[in-house]
Amino acid sequence: MKANYPKKCWYVAATSDEMSQSPLGRRLLGEDVVLWRGANGHVVALRNRCAHRAFPLSHGTVDRDRLVCGYHGCTYDADGTCVHITSQPLVPTGMKVRAFPIREEPPFIWIWLGPLAAATTGRPPHLPWINDRAWSTFGSTWKVGANYMMAHEHYLDFSYAPILHRPDIPEEIAGMPAFNDIEVTETTVSYTRILPHAKLVDWEADATGLDRLQTYQRRESGMFASPAVHRQQWEIAAPDGKVYNTTRTHAITPETETSTHVFMQCSRNYALDSDVVTTGLRSFLAEVTKRDSSTLEMASSHAGYDGWRGGVEFQADVAALRARRIVAVMLAIEAGRSPIRPGMAITKRGDSQSPGKPVTASG
Repeated sequence: MKANYPKKCWYVAATSDEMSQSPLGRRLLGEDVVLWRGANGHVVALRNRCAHRAFPLSHGTVDRDRLVCGYHGCTYDADGTCVHITSQPLVPTGMKVRAFPIREEPPFIWIWLGPLAAATTGRPPHLPWINDRAWSTFGSTWKVGANYMMAHEHYLDFSYAPILHRPDIPEEIAGMPAFNDIEVTETTVSYTRILPHAKLVDWEADATGLDRLQTYQRRESGMFASPAVHRQQWEIAAPDGKVYNTTRTHAITPETETSTHVFMQCSRNYALDSDVVTTGLRSFLAEVTKRDSSTLEMASSHAGYDGWRGGVEFQADVAALRARRIVAVMLAIEAGRSPIRPGMAITKRGDSQSPGKPVTASG
């Protein structure tokens, strides 16, 4: 299939704790990239092929702030310029490899793989809760064998949860209710749904420490923040007014047209210093991820993204369809076509079927 990822966008290339003075090779948007942290602390990203014989630079070594090819010893600076060759005194004129703009905003290393001149026109999405002291956060990474938009649209749906994740959803919630509201801008899509009162399932009770015998209202919300980021929040409202918020931030980076890197950060605004809660949530989310990835890979291998997006659409697909349209507009602009602008309207559900006022999130 033809690549459907915009290149004029900041994507996550790696996490800060992956970076060391050992080169890291990674395929991003179909591009082979090598990343490393120099002695000055800065992360550098170059095209992962030596200008001499296309040997992968990720199999080289770092010498202070330079990268040395493991084949003939060609040495590159942070700009990708070859500054030394072991077999001759002079470097051929113009010998260099492409360097990619990098922004390190821990825990993420962001990379710009589009036209260099456009890199200064925007910044990565702002994710303040990840480093906020009012939240406790841990991360994990994985790859899924599916197109990156399948991952985005999967997370923006969540009507599948009572089926795919039945043990993790209260019995009283046999099906996800309709969205309470959907908000669309030129570059983002967000939605909220209010769930009926229900008792806690095991992971909720273990994480929050709330009384299992009571019933609680929940709010589930999601946001397509850019082609590179999705955020999902699961909130439980306690009788004392406190809201227990468990947030998953997915940095979604295409590897190829049929494979995707996911860099996930799980943040919570409760039990901030509890290693037990962190361990429990990490284990729980690992199982959720396994089911999600297996489902996406099964759909991908069976029909691919073309088959995925060619099916009959449900009401629960509205947010995913809006995100799909935003990406289509970005791709059209990059290709020099005149796009149809995505709708800017805010849609709200406020009839008698609406289950109540939204829970207010802290943080």
